[in-house]
Amino acid sequence: MSDFTPETVAFVTGAASGIGLAVARQLLLDGILQIAILDISPSTLTAASTSLQASSPKAKILQIKVDCSSEGDVNGAVEKTVAEFGRLDVCFNAAGMGGGFGGIAELEVSELDRVLGLNLRGVWLCERAQIRQFLKQEMRAVNTGLPLQTRGAIVNVGSLTSHFAIPNLSPYIMSKHAVLGLTKADALDYGPQGIRVNCICPGWISTKMTSALVDGKMSQMGETVISRAPMSRWGHPEEIAYMASFLLSDRASFVTGASMNVDGGYSAV
Repeated sequence: MSDFTPETVAFVTGAASGIGLAVARQLLLDGILQIAILDISPSTLTAASTSLQASSPKAKILQIKVDCSSEGDVNGAVEKTVAEFGRLDVCFNAAGMGGGFGGIAELEVSELDRVLGLNLRGVWLCERAQIRQFLKQEMRAVNTGLPLQTRGAIVNVGSLTSHFAIPNLSPYIMSKHAVLGLTKADALDYGPQGIRVNCICPGWISTKMTSALVDGKMSQMGETVISRAPMSRWGHPEEIAYMASFLLSDRASFVTGASMNVDGGYSAV
């Protein structure tokens, strides 16, 4: 049995690279045939779509250029997805940024606004639009055979810094704490309506964003990761995607409001 039925519609932000792209690919591998992929860069989005289509020729892939910090862009993206596919079922909100490096005394308010605008406001806007669409849809039976119904599932991307701080990234840490709080609040508010909301908190994953940080002022932190994590390595985006696909699937029908650390044991130390 596939994790998803052919009628399931997926919606992935930050889908042009890194974790978002890995999740989009895994959803297609696990049975999704209709997916909207969103990113702010048209060129990288097109490249991602081409790659995804090659690996899943039967899939219908909708590309949407979007700034997730823009209310109009986000609402329009959900509308375009529903116009194309007729509904919305599973959503993965990955769009985000690391932000500038430095203590609070060194940072400008503009940096705070920039990071919170995408990492927090963007997730809030996406969730609101997604949940509003879910509420318009009738409940459907889960595909596991259990006598249960659902309206939809959302997974947000937090971070290990949703739980604790690391030096010199206060706007980022604030945003990721808030994403976890938002996840729990919406799980509480909309669980009775058949909507599940969970948060994945990745550890140190090898992506362009983390590489840029480590190659810059955080090289010492990168070395610390390897020495501290019990698995003694960085993670791969695909390892986040495996968890995301599970949480979005009906196999996770009793999981909501959860934060899943996928970190090679880093948080256990």
